[in-house]
Amino acid sequence: MIRAVLFDFDGTLADTLPLTLHVFQDIFKRYDNRMVSKEQIIAMFGPTEEGILTANMKYRGLLPSAIEEYFELYRNWHPSLVHASPAIIQMLQHLKGHGISIGIITGKGRRAYEISSEALGLTKYVDIAITGDEVTQPKPDPEGIHAALDALHIRADEAIWIGDSNADIQAGQTANVHTIGAKWFDTVQSATFETAPHDIYSKPAELIELIEQSIENPALDWRQLHWAKRIQALAQIGLTYTENAYDRERYEELRNISVDMIANCAEADKEQIRLSFASDTGYATPKVDVRGVIFRDGELLLVKEKADGAWSLPGGWADIGFSPSEVVVKEIQEESGFQARAIRLLAVLDKRFHQHPPEPFHVYKLFILCDIIGGEAASGTETSEVGFFSEHALPTLSAERNTEAQLRLMFQLYRHPDQSVILD
Repeated sequence: MIRAVLFDFDGTLADTLPLTLHVFQDIFKRYDNRMVSKEQIIAMFGPTEEGILTANMKYRGLLPSAIEEYFELYRNWHPSLVHASPAIIQMLQHLKGHGISIGIITGKGRRAYEISSEALGLTKYVDIAITGDEVTQPKPDPEGIHAALDALHIRADEAIWIGDSNADIQAGQTANVHTIGAKWFDTVQSATFETAPHDIYSKPAELIELIEQSIENPALDWRQLHWAKRIQALAQIGLTYTENAYDRERYEELRNISVDMIANCAEADKEQIRLSFASDTGYATPKVDVRGVIFRDGELLLVKEKADGAWSLPGGWADIGFSPSEVVVKEIQEESGFQARAIRLLAVLDKRFHQHPPEPFHVYKLFILCDIIGGEAASGTETSEVGFFSEHALPTLSAERNTEAQLRLMFQLYRHPDQSVILD
C-alpha cells in the first residue's frame, strides 16, 4: 500500500532548472569573470546554492556579495522564468485527495526552496521538506529520504521516490524505495540514467494511474514483482549453464519461488506461469513485442482484441525465424486484413517504464511505422473489429498491449516525421 510519495524538487516538481542555471551563469560571470556552461554547473550540483558558490568561486573576497545577489536574482527572475505546471498541481491534489503524504528531498537550500515553493503554490501540499541545509550528506546519499520517512512514520516499502537525476535514482535505490525517474520537463539534470530506476514516467498523470491501480489492488507489491522477475532470470541462466545436479535443484527452487512471488503480485495462475517459464530456456533475455503503426488520413489503425474486448495496435510476440519487419507485416495482415510494408522503426520501449498491468516477463516493445499496400479491413482469429481512430477519439484500449500515452506518442511522431527513434 502506498502511503507516501517523495519528490526531488528541481526538474521533478518544479521546472526551476533553467532559472537556476541562468542565475549561476550570471553570478560566475559577474563575480568570477568567467563563463560557465550549463553542463559544468549541473556537475557542481549536490550542495546547496551557497555550497556550490563557496566550493567553486575563485575570488573568495566577493563570496558574501555573490551569495546575496544569487538569491536576489533568483527571486526577481522567478516570475518570468518559472511557471506552475497544472499537471503537477493535479497530481499533488490527487495524492492529497487519497490521504497520501507528500515529501520533498532537495539539494536546494531552504531559502531558494521556499522562494520557489511559495511562488508556485506548492507549499500547502507538502507534509515534509528536507532541503540541503538539513542534511550532512547530499544525494546520492539517502540521508534525506531516510529523514523524510522517519518524520512521516512510514516504511520504505510504503513509499515511492521520484527524481530526475542519477543522484536521485541512486539515493532511492540505496534507501530501498520504489524509485521512478521523472522525464516530464524539457530540462532535467540527467538525460539518461546510469542506474535503471524501477519505472520512468513521461508525465505526472502516470503517477495518478499508479495510485489508482494500488487502490484497486492494495496487495500489489511492485518491488516484489521486480525482484521476482530478476530471480526468475537468474534461475533460468543457472539452469542453462550448470552441470551440477545439486545446483540444478537449487535453481529449480529459485524458479519456484519466483513463480509464487509473481502469482501473488500479478494475481495469475501459478501453473500457467510455471509452464511459461519452463518453456523459456537459454540465457534469460527480454521478450520482444512488435506493433504496427499505420495512419490513414491522420487516423491510427487499431484492432479490437477478442481476449479483453479492448483495442490495440496490431502486433504480437516476435516469432523465431522472422525479422522485425516480417513479423509486423504478418501480424497486421492476420489481425486487420490489410497487406502492409514496414517503413521505419519509431520507438523501442521498455514495458516496465509504462503503465501496463503487471506480468511475469520483462518485455521490449518495438513500434514500426508501416503503410497499406493492399487488402481490406477484416477481423482475424484474435480480433473482432478493425478501425481507424483520431487522437481525440481513442476507444477503450487494451492496457496489456498498449497505453494511451504510447498511442499519443505515435501521433506525435506522425506529426514530426523527422524526429529520431524514441528509446527507453
